[in-house]
Amino acid sequence: PSSAATPRSLIRRANYDLAGLPPTPDEVKAFLAECQDETGIVDQVGDRAYEKLVDRLLASPRYGEHWGRHWLDVVRFGESTGFERNVIINNAWPFRDYVIRSLNEDKPFDQFTREHLAGDVFGHGNSEIEVGVTFLVCGPHDNVGNLDPVQIKQIRANTIDEIIRAASETFLGLTVGCARCHDHKFDPISQQDYYSLYSTFAGTFHGSRVVAPDAQKQEVAAKREPIDA
Repeated sequence: PSSAATPRSLIRRANYDLAGLPPTPDEVKAFLAECQDETGIVDQVGDRAYEKLVDRLLASPRYGEHWGRHWLDVVRFGESTGFERNVIINNAWPFRDYVIRSLNEDKPFDQFTREHLAGDVFGHGNSEIEVGVTFLVCGPHDNVGNLDPVQIKQIRANTIDEIIRAASETFLGLTVGCARCHDHKFDPISQQDYYSLYSTFAGTFHGSRVVAPDAQKQEVAAKREPIDA
């Protein structure tokens, strides 16, 4: 087995893993001193010092920013429509902030999941909860438009399919999308399951609104004004 990490190596690993940033020289120096005071040995990690380090990193705002980025990758979050025209979405930022805030507040995962799937239903009028359903519409979206009635229906079916795939892969770890055309060949997922999910998400439509408290909207608008100018 590998030899035990030194305090200097361990603080770097912990910082990159939990906060996504290297420790400052002062933080390294303080951790080395705490380990030596605890163990009485140079270059040996102290259990209490390490536990204190981890607690500090978990309490840091950087924790939510770092791991929020990983979650946003999982839920295919983008600030543009991602399709042919790839139009910039200027009001998706409240969802990004919501994910970071949820992780930093150690929100229970079952609550986090419910807010992603139906926050606008049980949290109607509460922007802190409603914003979670941005998840359903933050993936690629065909907004080019088509006058062919058959193609209009096909585009709509593709839109719902994208939501079904994102939801099932994110929260079930399964590629339910296969059952769009046939019962799944390997997993116990039927076409009936797929179209049950289709009916669940059929009321979801892409739109544009800022789901955030008024004070936060004003704060962002004030920051954007000089940039736009």
